[in-house]
Amino acid sequence: MKKILIYCLIVTMSVSGLFAGGAQDDAPSVNAEVTTIRIVGKDFSPDDDLNVQHLLKIEKGFEAATGKKVKLELVSVPEGAYGEKLNLMLLGGDIPDLIYFQGGDEVIANQGLLVDLSSYVKDSEVMQKVLMDFNKERLANYPYLLWLAPPRARTAVIREDWFNEAGGEIPVTIDDFYKLFSTIRKNHPEAAVITDTGNTGRMDFTFNQAFGVTATWVKENGSYVYSKVSQAEKNKLEFYQKLYAEGILDNEYITTKWDSMEDKLYTAKVAGAFGTAGIVLDIYENKLQENQGVGLVALPPAKGIGRGYAVSSAKETRGWAISTTSENQDLVFEILEFLATDEGQFMERYGLEGIHYNMEGSKVVQTDKKGDWWPRFHEVMSWEAPTPILGPAGQKGWDFILDYAVSDPDFPIPEELSPTWDALGNLYKEYSFKIISGEYDIEKFDEYKAEWYKLGGDKVTEYANSVLK
Repeated sequence: MKKILIYCLIVTMSVSGLFAGGAQDDAPSVNAEVTTIRIVGKDFSPDDDLNVQHLLKIEKGFEAATGKKVKLELVSVPEGAYGEKLNLMLLGGDIPDLIYFQGGDEVIANQGLLVDLSSYVKDSEVMQKVLMDFNKERLANYPYLLWLAPPRARTAVIREDWFNEAGGEIPVTIDDFYKLFSTIRKNHPEAAVITDTGNTGRMDFTFNQAFGVTATWVKENGSYVYSKVSQAEKNKLEFYQKLYAEGILDNEYITTKWDSMEDKLYTAKVAGAFGTAGIVLDIYENKLQENQGVGLVALPPAKGIGRGYAVSSAKETRGWAISTTSENQDLVFEILEFLATDEGQFMERYGLEGIHYNMEGSKVVQTDKKGDWWPRFHEVMSWEAPTPILGPAGQKGWDFILDYAVSDPDFPIPEELSPTWDALGNLYKEYSFKIISGEYDIEKFDEYKAEWYKLGGDKVTEYANSVLK
């Protein structure tokens, strides 16, 4: 009954709620002032009619809930790499009220252009209800980005027909995974089994914990060391080297982008991939069904020394920010807040009525276009949808997160150490690929480790041990 009521409230636009700016009991005046809020987001173009229609629904719902009239205006970003083009736009003086970042935010925050969201979130009953613990930890470390979504753990998925041919047993240990992958490779030598996108960041979610890479900083001999120079990392890279040599790991993974990774899955060039739990896995499965007529099987993280998905508490790596140049900062946060409520999530998660879903009485019936929709702002994990939104693969990925997410007490790298940190990251990329590809013997890891400390890793490690106590 509660879920039916939620929808009715949206339809009649008589919703109410607790917001930072306060709700009004009286009906909104037809002559109320309209405030324009400019928004910029990745893949959120004003040229897409679905985006325009969605914002119109949000405007009406927000007015019904608060009595405040807003005009939500999307801002175009020049074509090219989003983060780069966005920062050029912002530093050039075109600064929207609400900004989505997917990297590059620290440069803008250091210019004093992003609002500290700490007090807004602290005083928001809505946000305190929907934020997960890791969200709160990240905000405490870096209070400029708000991102309501499950942790971006990447779940391993394998096409169902090849999985069943290989025995159909869900792997548990590293040896189980190797046995499954080897059998699939033997059955389908024309294809690799797994791939990644330029590094092993996606597949690491499945294997890190099992090898003992249990956090960004791990204990060795009583002190914290960076996990990528640990013995556990060396053992994991040796395993990856084996997968690469046997053609299990796509030998083109280093040059593969996210779109070509997906294409390889849909065209049977690989048996599986690693995708963000939730709606992304459903998109993979829907497209694989269209192209190959088969579904996907989601695989849990491997079990070994540890098991799970480490969720860093350092900072959000993407999310929404409010600009300090905005004249309507309170109102902008109030909109973000509304979108995290039940009413806002109904709009965000189901999409547009008549396109992505239809109503049959009080029941929400999703159409075959549901896979084309994704939330533009928030994906609150605790929201109870009237009708299940996720498909089998997407829901299984979420279940794995609930079962296996573990805290990673990481921290943001201070600005003075950022250039060193970037250089250390590049060093790891160079050595890790050469080891995995077989150009370097695994014993070259010790050379890499020495170079890592020499390049400034000693200073970063000293800082880490002063923070992690």
